[in-house]
Amino acid sequence: MYQHIIAALDGSSNSDKALQEAIRIAKFCKASLTLFHIASLRDLAVEGVGLLGTHELHDQAFRDGNRVLEQARKQAVEAGVAQVQIHMAESWDGGTDMAELLVRYADSHQAGLIVLGTHGRSGIAHLLLGSFAQNLLRRANCPVMVLRSEQSEFGQVE
Repeated sequence: MYQHIIAALDGSSNSDKALQEAIRIAKFCKASLTLFHIASLRDLAVEGVGLLGTHELHDQAFRDGNRVLEQARKQAVEAGVAQVQIHMAESWDGGTDMAELLVRYADSHQAGLIVLGTHGRSGIAHLLLGSFAQNLLRRANCPVMVLRSEQSEFGQVE
């Protein structure tokens, strides 16, 4: 049985589905649960070009990440998970770097399982944006559960 589960969260509907599954497994296994968020500073910089300086982007990324983590912690505790921790990391480099950050954390904290949602991008979007899930699957030293919601990232039911 798993003793330590990590749920990688980004605040999306796919991430919410992963959180619910991680909570369910953690309760069943009586495992500790770490809620893990990576502040993607590159994504915020691209979205906010010319609007905010580096310091403001950093602060915004951490405010958003803390909001995601605190909401998830509340759900896990209310669902009955006994041990819930949160962890925030930051990355300027995107998917490969983000996956490496999570793998290093999982290895150093003896994670038995990583649970995450995927946006399920394909085609050009996948080529341009890469795949955090794919990078994680290639690097992880423990089992990885990847969940995809019934809605695509564009709000269409698939």
